[in-house]
Amino acid sequence: MSIIAENSLPVDERNIEIKARVGSDKEFERRVQMARELTQSTGEVLEQRDVFFNILDDTDGARFKLRYLGPPIPSQLIYYVRPNKAGPKLSTFNKLEVEDPALLEKILARSNGIKGVLEKKRYLFLHGQTRIHMDKVKNLGNFMEFEVCLRPDQTIEEGQQIANDLMKVFGISDHDLMTGAYFDELK
Repeated sequence: MSIIAENSLPVDERNIEIKARVGSDKEFERRVQMARELTQSTGEVLEQRDVFFNILDDTDGARFKLRYLGPPIPSQLIYYVRPNKAGPKLSTFNKLEVEDPALLEKILARSNGIKGVLEKKRYLFLHGQTRIHMDKVKNLGNFMEFEVCLRPDQTIEEGQQIANDLMKVFGISDHDLMTGAYFDELK
């Protein structure tokens, strides 16, 4: 049996993230249009189905999910930790492309158990190093999210400043911000 040294494992990827409630369909469409103008693109529409699994990790904000994406985009297995607090916060994650998501879901359902499923239609826009998501979440409503993809040499504070600046552009107030994940709202 070989043991892999901790320092030989891949480094976690890092984002600074915010999630915010948007409200009405009219406000959602207004912000989609703002994202189009800001990014000078039409964006990309993704249908996503996230299956969340039970985990042993009791770290605040730890989550484990299988994300189904439509072809030609491969599905992904994602483990992430993002504290349950409002405002721009660090998210560390690892993801792996999955060729047979249905089989993996079956294996993980039997070994870990399924916590639940979340479905959404996501409008994705890229602005510099930030992914802007406009999300219509089934049974929950309208939301938006920023993921500031940090470079290895970039500080958390630099990413938080980028997120804060975008919050001002989109008119996101503190009372719009969410503390947890969309999935937490389903409970």
